[in-house]
Amino acid sequence: MSDISICEIDFEKWMMLASSEPNSFEQLRQDKISELIESAPEKHQHRLRCLQWRIDQIREKNSASPMAACIAISGLMWDTFGHLSELLQSQAESGLSAPIPVTQAKIIPFPAKA
Repeated sequence: MSDISICEIDFEKWMMLASSEPNSFEQLRQDKISELIESAPEKHQHRLRCLQWRIDQIREKNSASPMAACIAISGLMWDTFGHLSELLQSQAESGLSAPIPVTQAKIIPFPAKA
């Protein structure tokens, strides 16, 4: 099983496959998602499958418009981020979590564009 990287995905090729052979595209999409989930540590795989199922349900519900599905999935992401932020804040206020250590970083300047 190979590691999947966003750099390895040829967007143009996938876009053409989606428009010319939607069933093949969908199968390939599902195969790549499965490979990625299976490459995760075993303790996280069940949760990732559940999350993917939820994303697939959102896509199906909003199947009339890919943009509507994208917006709905993005909303799910932001809702989850908000819940995690609230949880972290409540744990910090109640003293249940250790403080996040502040680390020093060396700033590397980028050369100015010519």
